[in-house]
Amino acid sequence: MLSERLRARGHTVHTFAATLAPGRPMYSTFGDAHVTRIVNNVPGRETRHDGADPTIDRAFQRVRDEFKPDLVHIQHLAGLSSSLPLGEIPTVWTLHDGWAWCASGGLELRADAPQSPCEGPSARCAACASAWLHDSAGVDRALTGAQKLAAWIPADRLHRLWKALPLRVRGRVVGQPGKPVTTEQLDRRTTAFQTLAARCTMVAPSRFLAERAKQQGLGRVQVIPHGIEAAGSFPAREQHATKDAPFVFLGTLARHKGPDRVRAAWELAGKPAPLKMYGPAGNDPAFAVENDGPLPHAEVAPTLAAARALVLGSIWPENAPLVILEARAAGCPVIAPAIGGIPELVEDGVDGYLYPPGDVTALAERLLRPLPQTTRPPPTLDAHVTAMEQVYAETVNRRARQKRSRLP
Repeated sequence: MLSERLRARGHTVHTFAATLAPGRPMYSTFGDAHVTRIVNNVPGRETRHDGADPTIDRAFQRVRDEFKPDLVHIQHLAGLSSSLPLGEIPTVWTLHDGWAWCASGGLELRADAPQSPCEGPSARCAACASAWLHDSAGVDRALTGAQKLAAWIPADRLHRLWKALPLRVRGRVVGQPGKPVTTEQLDRRTTAFQTLAARCTMVAPSRFLAERAKQQGLGRVQVIPHGIEAAGSFPAREQHATKDAPFVFLGTLARHKGPDRVRAAWELAGKPAPLKMYGPAGNDPAFAVENDGPLPHAEVAPTLAAARALVLGSIWPENAPLVILEARAAGCPVIAPAIGGIPELVEDGVDGYLYPPGDVTALAERLLRPLPQTTRPPPTLDAHVTAMEQVYAETVNRRARQKRSRLP
């Protein structure tokens, strides 16, 4: 949405993105005039190489040399590389999670106690990263087979078929994780990200994540909240939801999102209203929760407008979930854990209710409370884009001043 809005304001924007595409050769590229996609079917593999991937670096350099950007905006480096050849190009880096200091998907959850948020990098990190990565020989065999099948089945359809397979089947195909990640590798990865951060203008959507980044040695981070389309584009809220209006969970059906805790709290509360749970399955074959399947994006707004409340169960320190802003735009109350940046988006008793993270009993009690009839409008996408334009201008001007100061 940011790139589209920037184009609408007269900027020229080209996106370079890593893409899962089983059936397409690893590191092949495709796209159009606005987007270059590079296939990386094993995201996280670069963790074993200081977060760097030389092949992706070379592909980025080809796009950079052709496009000749005035500025680069990094949104996420998962599946890409910590050593992108940026040269002297002014660069902005928006943080969305703890990926720069947590190689386990940026989740900051302990592998030895998966219900417990991590207090920060420690000797446990190597075990966590090893458990999260799946770059075994089984992955390579699966990708080789997918590329052979691609001769008869289009790559996009092949990817959808793979995602439709039960997780236990996918687990058997992929196999077990390979060689463990070492503490030395993670130390070099952390140093690489800190070095990159030192030459970037750092941005985060929440005060929580900005402070976490500072604690992890990434320097000063400017807070620019996310924004979404103006509230007027969302359907009108039913001001008096009936008892049949459902509680709604929207998110990946994975442990760190806590859908099992939402369902357990709902049952503990005596099922005071229907519960609808929408989202794609996670990657853990041992985790399953009864659900209603994924919800098409076009149906998110009307679903929230008709809901009793949006209910979240996250046990990881979420940064700034867009679904909360979508709920507020639809006038839908939010019941969410007081973790990460969520308290910056949900004012307790105004937009809904907060509860101690992981506390099923407390969540059940919130499900029984009378809900607010309105919520505060969220920040708009236009406000976010305007703030980013200001950051871009300041970054370009600062880089120009630095270059002038080096002239003899």
